[in-house]
Amino acid sequence: MAGILWIIILMMLVAVIIIAVSIIAYNKHLDKVTKGEVHDTHSTIPEPRSTASVIYKIVLMIIVILSYLGISTANGMISSLQSRIGQLDAEVNGLQCEVQNLRYQIEDEARLVRSFEYEISEPENNLADVKFKLWLKEFTDKTEVSLSIAGQDVAFTNDGGGMYTGNVTLSLFDHCQVPVVSIKNGELIENETVDFPEELFWDYIPTPMFSCHFDGKDTLSGKTKYTGEYWLDFSIPENIESVTITYFSNGEELKTMDITTGALSGETFKIEQELGNQEDLAFRTVLVTKDGYRFEELKLMIFPAKEYPYGYEYERIYDSDGNLLYECLY
Repeated sequence: MAGILWIIILMMLVAVIIIAVSIIAYNKHLDKVTKGEVHDTHSTIPEPRSTASVIYKIVLMIIVILSYLGISTANGMISSLQSRIGQLDAEVNGLQCEVQNLRYQIEDEARLVRSFEYEISEPENNLADVKFKLWLKEFTDKTEVSLSIAGQDVAFTNDGGGMYTGNVTLSLFDHCQVPVVSIKNGELIENETVDFPEELFWDYIPTPMFSCHFDGKDTLSGKTKYTGEYWLDFSIPENIESVTITYFSNGEELKTMDITTGALSGETFKIEQELGNQEDLAFRTVLVTKDGYRFEELKLMIFPAKEYPYGYEYERIYDSDGNLLYECLY
């Protein structure tokens, strides 16, 4: 681009020189015509205005051509740079993945727990027996292993060969976040976390999953009319006894429907509801299982606030006697 700029400046200087020479030559020619030394008929010397016009057009044309060439070159360079940047991004992402994998490998090699397994029995009265198996990379005959889970400390038995076993009875609704294995070798104690479900009930109690889309349109009355549709999917649908849904706005019940047959068959439900501009629309879904659990969920579908209204939605699970077993507020 700098080379093109210098070419344009040089062309402008040459054009100025040519126009200046043309003006001087034309003035000398007019002096000779005035003195009668020559006649002005069919003069071979053009007027300075014509010369300037021709030179302006020529210079302008050359500038346009050079600008086009410069822009094309710049576009090519930009495309090349963009391609190179894309390659560098891909290389950086690849290096980050390699570094992450190396970090995981280093952390895994530094762990004493080589493998951890668990087996959960069929629950009865909200309780399930869980059997654990654990293998250590390094151990002695005096190595002691225990597991802290859901507020309980489970002592493991040394079965030989670096394998340790233990068992515990957990409620389906116990919070089992981040169980910790303690490995004691004499005075040295090392703690390592292991993977385990935070709550067990998710594998036994079916829950609804909504898919939906809505559209709103303001009416002459100052309200908003919402239209749209939704459908539901379920985990463990074979354990569902009934499904009901209630529409709420501003905490007031609008409509309650039993949708068991349609929900289990994948039916699409349409909604057409007129609400005030400052009002929300929420769905309360109540799902009753064949073994007596009642899953209740309140989910906001439409809300006018710019920020999500945390603390309004919830999930609750009750037993067949109406006792609250689990609650999560969003």
